[in-house]
Amino acid sequence: MSFDFESYVSLLENRLSLLRLLAQQYVDCRKDFVSMDIDRMYARIAEQEDVCRQIQALQPGIDSLQQSCAKQLGLDPRDLAGTLEDARWVERLRCVMRELGETQAEVGRLNQIHAAYLQRSRKTIHVLMNSLGLCAVSYAPRMQSAAVRGQTSEKG
Repeated sequence: MSFDFESYVSLLENRLSLLRLLAQQYVDCRKDFVSMDIDRMYARIAEQEDVCRQIQALQPGIDSLQQSCAKQLGLDPRDLAGTLEDARWVERLRCVMRELGETQAEVGRLNQIHAAYLQRSRKTIHVLMNSLGLCAVSYAPRMQSAAVRGQTSEKG
């Protein structure tokens, strides 16, 4: 097979490994949400953003190599598998594409779950902020009245 084809499959494998890493990041992030470890959540989200940037950086290379390999990939599989080495490349590409499809579907599912966690966390934070706001109102007059009493006694 040509160098383009080998590079194309290699980029797809890199994308596959990054998608698997992103899926693991989503799973690991759940623990941080459950334990309400805010610092760790922010760190995980930063790691997820970095992995997403790496995936995006691969895309132009994949697109350009896909264009150059399109003729080879469009041939009848019997023509591609003319030699034993070609057959291995075709099988490797099939495996990578199958795994890539499965992993992308799993990452999509985990992304929806992660988005739901973020949405629920936002609601929880709003509830906590409202609760703290109510408590602040309850305690603020007592503190102010004590300060006012102190000033009044000094004047009197």
